[in-house]
Amino acid sequence: MAGKPLLDPLTRLMEVLSAALSDYLGLPRGEVERQITRPPRSEYGDLSFPLLRYQRENWDAAAETVRGRLWEEGIRFAGVEVFRGFLNVRLDGEQLAEEVFRLQAAGWAPKPSPAPEPGVVVVEHTSANPIHPLHMGHARNAALGDSLARLLRGRGHRVNVRFYVDDVGRQSAVAALGFKLAGTTPGELAERMGVKKDWAVGWVYSVTHTAMDAVRLRGSEAVEDKAKLDEALAALARLKEKGPREVFEAILEGVGRLEDPEEAVAGIMRRYEAGLEPEKSLVRGIAEAVLEGFRETLERFGVSFDAWDWESWLVWSGRVARVIEEARRSRYHIIYKGAEALDIPRIIRELVEPDSEVRSRMPLPRGFEIPPLILVRSDGTTLYTTRDIAYSIYKFEATGADSVVNVVGADQRLPQLQVRLALLGLGYRREALNMLHYDYEIVRLPGRRMRSRRGEYVALDEVLDEAKARAAVEVRERNPGASEEFVERVAEAVAVGAVRFALVRPGRAKPITLQLEKVLDFKENSGPYLQYTHARANSILEKHGPIDYLKARPAALAEGDRRELLVEALRFPLVAAKAADDLAPEDLASYLLRLADEFNSWYQKDSVIHELDEGARHAKAALVKLVRDTLAEGLSLLGVEPLEKM
Repeated sequence: MAGKPLLDPLTRLMEVLSAALSDYLGLPRGEVERQITRPPRSEYGDLSFPLLRYQRENWDAAAETVRGRLWEEGIRFAGVEVFRGFLNVRLDGEQLAEEVFRLQAAGWAPKPSPAPEPGVVVVEHTSANPIHPLHMGHARNAALGDSLARLLRGRGHRVNVRFYVDDVGRQSAVAALGFKLAGTTPGELAERMGVKKDWAVGWVYSVTHTAMDAVRLRGSEAVEDKAKLDEALAALARLKEKGPREVFEAILEGVGRLEDPEEAVAGIMRRYEAGLEPEKSLVRGIAEAVLEGFRETLERFGVSFDAWDWESWLVWSGRVARVIEEARRSRYHIIYKGAEALDIPRIIRELVEPDSEVRSRMPLPRGFEIPPLILVRSDGTTLYTTRDIAYSIYKFEATGADSVVNVVGADQRLPQLQVRLALLGLGYRREALNMLHYDYEIVRLPGRRMRSRRGEYVALDEVLDEAKARAAVEVRERNPGASEEFVERVAEAVAVGAVRFALVRPGRAKPITLQLEKVLDFKENSGPYLQYTHARANSILEKHGPIDYLKARPAALAEGDRRELLVEALRFPLVAAKAADDLAPEDLASYLLRLADEFNSWYQKDSVIHELDEGARHAKAALVKLVRDTLAEGLSLLGVEPLEKM
């Protein structure tokens, strides 16, 4: 029977410290943990808790209580003192190093601190419409979503990762119309074009959509429409050069012959939602071809899923119909603009405003009126938000989830909020309160614009290819005489790591302008910089050889830069745990950069290999190992491969 995992010193300290303060002050332990932070100045110590926030006096008694608990638990590497109402903890470098050596000798490696109450968490991310290749907006979604899943798993939660295949909407019907008019299949067209299937579908979708726009705008005398027509015709001229001419002309002429192209698309939507042939096989076949391309790209990007959920299945299985029936029986059912809807403003008045728990967990934007949520169009087809309500319920039912995190762009804030409010109004309180919209901002590339309906998007495939080509040049320069197999493998890992890190590091709330020369910088603030630092630490350890922990002298790490680096590396489990709890992978990214900076500054002026004192040399090697293992785990949590050589 396996024993309990070895806990790092700071996780042990945090558990005892927070428990002691929780008992003494009568506060929830989680609240205490959130208040334990790094002091603003190093002379105050290494950890600090604001006692004055909870009591005005008897601070020394609190400190004595904590000291006693630390002593009882055998923690000798931490001292406690009070200064101006703050309980400060100072770590003893020598005893801390001795503790680390003991753990390393027993095979310990840094991991995020375990969650006190692990739960089941669903993370739904990427979920791109199956109509064209994954572009850089999807790439940011995938990088964020996968990093969240990795962090939450590292914290000990049971994570279920899902991809929602949105195959019922108008865009899928437009692509289907194009293939119907062209008389070909995604597989046949991809082979002719020499591209992946998702790229072939993306071309057909763009040609069809642009042709429909041109037909709609043709004949209009409005100045604005004439400008739009010119833009559509220019896009068609560009698209014509990217695919087989006869396929292009078949789509263009076919759209022109249709009496009402929009009605043709609407008819495909109605029949597909009803599960009727041949539309059922046509639309599903196109979507499956695109997903084949998605899987290839995502595998390269280091992203995987536990389940692929089809929107059409939700409809065909009757789950969406059940939601509509529940809505019709609800007191919040209304007719709004001639369509069936849920009265969201009334739900807010009756279920949100009087309930403090709901208000705190579902904050509403101030000064913004949220409109009713339309459920069914006048032609009987459902809206995607209606289907999202059914899917939200299903995610909880299928997994037994305690919480669900939806990684969806910031432009979907209103629909996501409407769905949660609708769940609340339909009686799904637990689901409404435990579903989170994890939103993020857009990605730009200099000199490129994104309009998928015109075929103007920057695909993740092409960005990875360009990043890999640039990385290969750098790898060859740094490794003259290296085999092409080595260059290929390392360049691919660097490219993927560079792009993933760049999409996560700024934080989800900031729009990103992706500049590959900065993304691939080996010297600072990038994924390759961290990979290179890890490889450098690994090289030092290879040159040093096996570490003898019995010879390693703890006092060698007791002061100065060595002690600071030791303490900084040992913060990792707590930083990673907080990043998981806060759903903030960017905090882990910033920490890893800070650790790498400290390590690179230290080892260049304090040689490990040429250290003459044997005890100090083994101690310094153990410190290098701690940093290397910390970087390895931290990079892995962000989906960046830690490389042994670069």
